[in-house]
Amino acid sequence: MKILVVNVGSTSLKFRLFEMERESVTAVGKIERVGSAKSPVSYRLGNRPKYEGEIQCPNQRVAIRHVLEVLTDPASGVLSSLDELDAVGFKPVHAKNIADSVWVSDDVIQAMEEYVPLAPAHNPPYIEAFRIFRELLPHKPLVAVFEPAFHKSIPDHARTYGIPYEWSEKHAIRRYGFHGASHRYISVRAPELVGRKKEELRVISCHLGGSSSICAIKHGVSIDTSMGFSPQSGLPNATRNGDLDPFILLYMMEKEGLTTEQIRVALSTNGGLKGISGLSGDVRDLEEGAQKGNARAALALRVLAHETRKYIGAYTAIMGGLDVLAFTGGIGENGVGVRELICQDLGCLGIELDPEKNTLRGQDGIISRDDSPAKVVVVLANEELVIARETARLLSERQSGVSTFPTGTGA
Repeated sequence: MKILVVNVGSTSLKFRLFEMERESVTAVGKIERVGSAKSPVSYRLGNRPKYEGEIQCPNQRVAIRHVLEVLTDPASGVLSSLDELDAVGFKPVHAKNIADSVWVSDDVIQAMEEYVPLAPAHNPPYIEAFRIFRELLPHKPLVAVFEPAFHKSIPDHARTYGIPYEWSEKHAIRRYGFHGASHRYISVRAPELVGRKKEELRVISCHLGGSSSICAIKHGVSIDTSMGFSPQSGLPNATRNGDLDPFILLYMMEKEGLTTEQIRVALSTNGGLKGISGLSGDVRDLEEGAQKGNARAALALRVLAHETRKYIGAYTAIMGGLDVLAFTGGIGENGVGVRELICQDLGCLGIELDPEKNTLRGQDGIISRDDSPAKVVVVLANEELVIARETARLLSERQSGVSTFPTGTGA
C-alpha cells in the first residue's frame, strides 16, 4: 500500500511517500516560499542523493503538480505512474463538528469553511489543496486526519466551557484540542523509550514549537489538552496569544475602538512570544536576545516555561501522578535551555532532569536521571507516520466493507 502524506502551509508544501507494508519512506521533500519569484525545492527519492534547487512556483497548484511530476519522473521517480498511489493523507486543523479521521468530501470542506475564522492561517491552504488534489487525482481517495481526532476521548467535564449551554449546542463550542497526530505518536513512542506498556503509563506530552500545546495521556488516550475551541488557547505560541482573560478583548475594543478583525490579526500575528518580547517568536532569537541583556526576551522565555510548568502540574493532578514527561516539536527536541527551565524544581512531581543527558538534540532519548521517579524523554515528531497509519486504516476498513467513501470524494 502506497500512501502520499501532504503537509500544506500558506507558502509551503511538504510530502512523504510511505510504503505501508514496512512503514518505510520512499520519498520525502518540500517546496518553500510558494508564491515568491523563486521557490526553493528539495527532495530525496529512494536511495538517490538529495536534490536541491529552485523553481518558479506562483501558487499551490503548481507546487502540487511539481510534486506529482517528481514522484513519477521516468528517469528518477519512485512511482511508474500515479495509478500506484492508493491514497493521499492530510492533517488539516479544524472543521465544525469534526474531530476524527474522515474521507475528504464536499461536506468536510464546507465544515472547514465554517471554521476559517478560528484557524485563518491553516484552513484556507488545506481547503485549496483538497480541491486541487480532487481535480488532479479524481479517482484517488483523500483522507483528512483532523488534529482534534486524538482528543475525541477527552471526557465531557474536560471539554465543556462555562458558557451558556445553548451556545455550545448551537455552534458546537467545546474543547477540541490540536496537534493530535503529534500527541498520538508520543502516546506510542514514549512507552517504547521507557520500556513499558502504554496502558500502564501516565504521560504528559509537551509539543513545543512555533505552535505549542500540552496533552495529558492516561493509559494511551488523551484525557485533556491545553488548546481548546481554537489553536489560540493554551500555551503562548510564537505569534499567538495562548490563554487569555476574554474581558481583555472587550476592554481593548472599547478603549481603542478595535474591530473583531483587528483583534484577530493582533492576537494571531503579534501575540505570544513575539508580542511579549517585541523581538521575535523564535526561541533561538529570544535566547540570543536574553544573553545580550534584552529583558523582554528573557521575560518571554520565563512566561513560556511558567505556563508549561502550570499545565504539567495540573495534568499530573488530574491523572493521579506522572510516569513520563515527553518533549517534542522544534523547541521540545532541540531547546536544551527551555527544557531545563521548565523542569527546574519539579522534583515535587518526581521529575529530575540530568544536565548532561539534557544536551541531547535532534534524536530520541531519555534525559532524566536514572533515579528520577518520572522519566523525561525527547521524541522526534513523526506526525506524517500517524497520518499514513490512519489513512491505511480507513482504506483497510473500506476494503473489508466496514466503511465506504462518502459522496463527493471524487473516488
